[in-house]
Amino acid sequence: MNFPAITKKEFETNLSSNFSFEKQPYIGICVSGGCDSMALLLLMREWIKKLKGRILAIHFDHNLRIESNFESKVLEKKVKKLGVDFTKITWNHTNIDSRILEVARNERYKKIISYCKKHKIINLMTAHNLDDNLETFLMRKKRDNISLGLSSIPKIRVVDDLRIIRPLLIYEKARLEATCKKSKIQWLEDKSNFDERFERVRVRNFLKSKNVKCIESINSELRKRKDVNLVKEKKILKFFCKELRFYDYGVFKICREKFNKQSKILKIEILKKILTTAGGRDFSPKRKSILYFLSLEKRNESFNFTLHTCLLKVCKNNIKILKEISNKRKVEKFFLKKGKKTLWQNRFIIESKIYDLEMNNITQKNWPSLKKKIDSKNSKLDFLVIQSLPLIILNGDRVVPFLSENKYLEQLGIKFYFFPKVPLQKKNFF
Repeated sequence: MNFPAITKKEFETNLSSNFSFEKQPYIGICVSGGCDSMALLLLMREWIKKLKGRILAIHFDHNLRIESNFESKVLEKKVKKLGVDFTKITWNHTNIDSRILEVARNERYKKIISYCKKHKIINLMTAHNLDDNLETFLMRKKRDNISLGLSSIPKIRVVDDLRIIRPLLIYEKARLEATCKKSKIQWLEDKSNFDERFERVRVRNFLKSKNVKCIESINSELRKRKDVNLVKEKKILKFFCKELRFYDYGVFKICREKFNKQSKILKIEILKKILTTAGGRDFSPKRKSILYFLSLEKRNESFNFTLHTCLLKVCKNNIKILKEISNKRKVEKFFLKKGKKTLWQNRFIIESKIYDLEMNNITQKNWPSLKKKIDSKNSKLDFLVIQSLPLIILNGDRVVPFLSENKYLEQLGIKFYFFPKVPLQKKNFF
């Protein structure tokens, strides 16, 4: 079957129907050199002229193959020949023995997002296409047949105020290849795209072996799943708005009676979201573990349960969920320069505007002596919560957020607030 190239008008209609941009936008485009990203670059080069904006091709060199540096230089010449600005970000690392694709992807997003924030880029485009979406759908389906993750790749995702936009999700890869060929643009091929040690490559080859009718059937299933999951997301959001209570120090509490009125599927997804956020994790707990907790919750009026680095304290009327800290944790020193901020436990932002800070863990051993030195009006705070907070040392003074007076922290130029790695409701839009 011959697939046509994507036309300028078709692409413009896609952008205007699904996305909005600021005046004279400055847009970053992730460019690997493959046909997907080169096609996106070609299409955006024409579109951006009408808005009198500009685009920047951002290439991430994973530094995992000997030839990657040479390929980067070849790609830079191709991009600049198209009249587009180019920048390269190199990942310097030691050898990676396991989870190569996952680690590389996480590092790529982390560094590119950091670059965009530094250069005031608020829109970043990636070249994920329909084939990628189907591959992701099949991979997730294999792991969990009811997860909200089966909605697959969202067309917009917001991370640290950066919009990650995927305008090619409606196009087959073959159409992207046709778009490059029409403009006589050659693309680079990454050898890892043919390595069947990787699950995605195996799934990709599986899809290639199927006929058009079979592919359309899978695509239809994906669309239906998106519709079903959108309904679920709305129900979960309604539950969070009405029945979930959140405390600034990182504790969640839900009404047990209202929770048990939800379907089993919704209860699983509700707990997945809360546990991921409360635990400061970037992945959700296993369905099997949640089902085990739910079976205990049916039979017991009150009990404690550890799951996904969180403690679930179940009592007659509610379920409280908080981060669990190991009692074996040692006192460790952490430092923060003035004018900087950092993420504490993947859950809290600490920012110091005036002073350099020293921070320590709070443990069962050092807390009795520290407690006497901290002027606290919130002494009833559970020690399990206190352990998850930092001890901040400044000019001989010792302060702990939520225990020490907020006014005192403000005078010292210290900000401390809940900002989890994965928010309770991801800013994903299907």
